[in-house]
Amino acid sequence: MPTTKRDIGVDFLRAACILYIVGYWHLIPYTEALPGYANLYTTALKYITLATFVFCSGFLLARQSVPLDAAGLRGFYARRLLRIYPLYLSAIALFWAADLAPTGQLVDGILLTSMFDPPTLPTMWFITMIMLFYLIAPFVIRIADSPLPTTLSTAAVIGALVAVHLWVKQIDPRLLLYWPIFVFAILYRRNDALRDWLTRHALWLVALLPVVLWLAQGSNEWSLSGVARGFPIALVGTLVLFIYAPTLARPLHAPTVLFLAYAGFGLYLLHRVTFKLAIAAYFPDAPWNQVWYLLLIVMPATILIAYAIQTAYDRGIERLFQRSRIHTPSPGTVEKQG
Repeated sequence: MPTTKRDIGVDFLRAACILYIVGYWHLIPYTEALPGYANLYTTALKYITLATFVFCSGFLLARQSVPLDAAGLRGFYARRLLRIYPLYLSAIALFWAADLAPTGQLVDGILLTSMFDPPTLPTMWFITMIMLFYLIAPFVIRIADSPLPTTLSTAAVIGALVAVHLWVKQIDPRLLLYWPIFVFAILYRRNDALRDWLTRHALWLVALLPVVLWLAQGSNEWSLSGVARGFPIALVGTLVLFIYAPTLARPLHAPTVLFLAYAGFGLYLLHRVTFKLAIAAYFPDAPWNQVWYLLLIVMPATILIAYAIQTAYDRGIERLFQRSRIHTPSPGTVEKQG
């Protein structure tokens, strides 16, 4: 597990967000313990956690520019494809074996076309979306030192996606929710003045939270209007978390935070399968006993499995890169979310 050049704030956010998504948002529906688990507050937190994953991805990618020549783009895409796609493909194979999604959705997931052919592959849609963002990221990073061209190009992409959705073919509206957050993360990383201004005015962002939460009433991920209502809470909430993350993480046990962040990608990929297998093997009758069984036994087991798989895979990839003499970051430093 990598221990150097880590951003404890980013690791904390990734660990906390994956635990919320997997340990609450995805786990509770397997039980009848909390029939009202999805309400205004928990749904808003879901938007914030997923947006935080997206923001962390853009922020980490924007650390340095990518040469827009054949060699630079080939290196950028090769590193990220090898870091993510084989594990993602393995997870889709497990989805197929566990009968967790229709064949058409699995094929769209393999081809990374899910977001343009809804309904999307459950859970894995997020990885598909992030990989699409990676495809465009080098070009966004190149212009991100100039906020105006970046803003205009982002608006143009959003306008084009809306036009396609309305008049050509429906797309997954979540693209419109998370794409601007990804771009904003790149702007945030590349522009010291923007980052400093937001940090100085962080308390104003906190004060905005009740307002954007009120605006989020009636939000959903399946319509343009629903996405428009959810976007403010996703952006403001993510900025608040990101700015205060180093302070929140400071008193925590750093190795534990790093462990959970490192295992997060595998946890996201595996948990649907392990939940299903665990429930098939044994499931208590009482709803709250079901929660404790999944939360205290199945979740930790899945985290350990995910960590072991991620470690073995990263070591293999490192050996591959070393043999091919392709420069790559240390294992686990390339962001992987969900």
